[in-house]
Amino acid sequence: MKKTILFVAALFAAVMVNAKEISVDLSKATEMSYDNCSATFAYADDVLTINYNVTGWAWAGIEIDLDNLTDVVSIDFDLKGNGNEVAMIPYLRDVEGNRWAQNAGEEAPVLTETDWIDAISQKPDKAMWDAPAYPYGEKAFNKVGFIANLSEGTGTFQLRNVKIVTAGGATAVENVESQTKAVKVVRNGQILILRDGKTFNALGAEVK
Repeated sequence: MKKTILFVAALFAAVMVNAKEISVDLSKATEMSYDNCSATFAYADDVLTINYNVTGWAWAGIEIDLDNLTDVVSIDFDLKGNGNEVAMIPYLRDVEGNRWAQNAGEEAPVLTETDWIDAISQKPDKAMWDAPAYPYGEKAFNKVGFIANLSEGTGTFQLRNVKIVTAGGATAVENVESQTKAVKVVRNGQILILRDGKTFNALGAEVK
C-alpha cells in the first residue's frame, strides 16, 4: 500500500516539473454537433470563429484531431464570447469515443464576455454523459472539442492560443522507489507502467 501511495505521489509531483505545452492547429477544425444542430467556422489571423445553431438542449461546435496524447493535465485557451449566457464546454475525446471535461462540464466558461479572456485553463478529468468503466487517463486522447451547450439559439464564440498541457511522459515513474526502472507503454489506448514484474495503470493501481 505504501509503495502504491509513493507511486501515485510521484506521478503527480512530476506534472509541474515536466509539463509540456502542445499547440493545437485551429485550422484543422471539423464540425461536431448533435442531431438537428449545426456549426460553421472560419480560421483567420490565428483565431477560430465558431457559429453555432442549437435546438432542444443540445450542442454544436468543433473538434480537432490530437496525436493520441497521454498524461494530459489541462486544456488551455483564450476565449471571446458573444454576450450570451451560454456554456461553452471544452473537452477531450479518448480513443474509445468517450468525452471528458472539467467537472463533467458544470464548470464550463460562459460566453458573456465580448472581450478576450486570456489563458483559461480547464482540467478535463470527469466523464461527460455516460461514464465509462475506466478512470480518466487510462485511454489516450485523440480529439479536443469546444461546444456551445444551450436550450435553443444561435451565436458565435472565438478561440485562439489553444494548447494541451501534458505531464511530460515517463519521468514521474522513474522517481518511484523501486529496485528496477519503470517503463511506460500504451496498449490498446491504455497507459500502463511496467515495474518489478508487475503492471500498473496510470493511477498506480495494479492491473492483473
